Amino acid sequence: MSISFLRNSVLLLSLSYILPPLLYADFFKWELLVSEKGYGTESLNIPIVAEGKIDFLDETFMCSMRNFWTKIESELLLEGKTLECLHDNKKRVVSLICRDNNKNRKYNKNKELYPFAKDGLRLKPELGADSPYLELRCYF
Repeated sequence: MSISFLRNSVLLLSLSYILPPLLYADFFKWELLVSEKGYGTESLNIPIVAEGKIDFLDETFMCSMRNFWTKIESELLLEGKTLECLHDNKKRVVSLICRDNNKNRKYNKNKELYPFAKDGLRLKPELGADSPYLELRCYF
């Protein structure tokens, strides 16, 4: 009996170390809007599902998603992600935190639309309004 319990405990403990990175869940939906001709123009919608490099536009821009995290406290849900872009040896960073503190929205069974949080950056600020624009958005 004790050997079986010990074996099951070791198995459960080892699975708890292996699986957490695989069991990561986004409570919010994340997307990146890419507007090649500037803010407010036509945009390409790229869903964000994992950390790592994002391929879009051309090879002169190197962008990646980093620092995914989630925190749940009582009835407050926080989730954050960071977008980093490198162009001409200049690094531009946007971090966004989504928050929700309504326990009734937890599973969003009615598929209600809630306002999204967003933040963005111009890839070539010297071009002003014509600069390619990236907007990181999240919504429930």
